[in-house]
Amino acid sequence: MPVYISHSRRNGGAALKLCEKLEARGTATWLDLREIEADSAWNQRVADAIHQANGFVFLIGPGPVSDQSQRYEWQVITEEEYYLDREKPLIPILLGESELPGFLKTRHAIQISESAIDFDALADKVVHSLKQPHETIDEESLGRGREARERAMKNLEEYSRGLLEDDTKRAPLRSLK
Repeated sequence: MPVYISHSRRNGGAALKLCEKLEARGTATWLDLREIEADSAWNQRVADAIHQANGFVFLIGPGPVSDQSQRYEWQVITEEEYYLDREKPLIPILLGESELPGFLKTRHAIQISESAIDFDALADKVVHSLKQPHETIDEESLGRGREARERAMKNLEEYSRGLLEDDTKRAPLRSLK
């Protein structure tokens, strides 16, 4: 399975160049700019590719916000909770002055200058990180993320149980109507 490359439209050129360098190093990649035709069902094709990917590279920035397309990719990835998986490589690359999105705070980012990208050196770092995903993990953040998820699931379970109990109590009253 290929490595999924997540990027905003403004860094599409950098995404294409990185894909070329990764593939020259024997790493299969999936990039929407190359894989999806203009008239295709973009959302479905992207979701399918994310579900089939064996790893992810995130080109983040430059600037504080991603675009709508990249936010959709991130939504699909977070719904699958890949950020909590120790074995799934997630490699954030921060271009310039960019901020790491919350779901990627469980990983160490590669920081690069947006004006002088050495794509060969970057591809070497990415290939190494893909082969050694445990080295990219921020253990403290991952632990906090897992604990927060467990608390949220427990709260949801308790809330659902409370709704069911309330519904059970009201059942005799509904039969009087």
